[in-house]
Amino acid sequence: LMSGVKNNVGRGINVALVNGKTGETLDTKFFDMWGGDVAPLIEFLKSIQDGTIVLMATYDDGATKLNEEARKLIAELGSTSITNLGFRDNWVFCGGKGIKTKSPFEQ
Repeated sequence: LMSGVKNNVGRGINVALVNGKTGETLDTKFFDMWGGDVAPLIEFLKSIQDGTIVLMATYDDGATKLNEEARKLIAELGSTSITNLGFRDNWVFCGGKGIKTKSPFEQ
């Protein structure tokens, strides 16, 4: 999903958006949560349309810059582990915008 290149992810939180009806990849981005800013991640999360499947994975550090607003937005996608994500924790998640329950696809 991210690209065909080895080591094709970025430091922080890597996100892929997939159309929930067609399976088409809509967008892929990464947000550096060590040296970057959390504001672009928050804007991105707010812009996700209902019915979109959201895939997330961390690489290196995905938690240092996360604030309560970002964690709440990710929890609204179905995550139960985002509130406990710490420095350099490994985390993978599959959820969705408009999900009514917690996602079983998280580790």
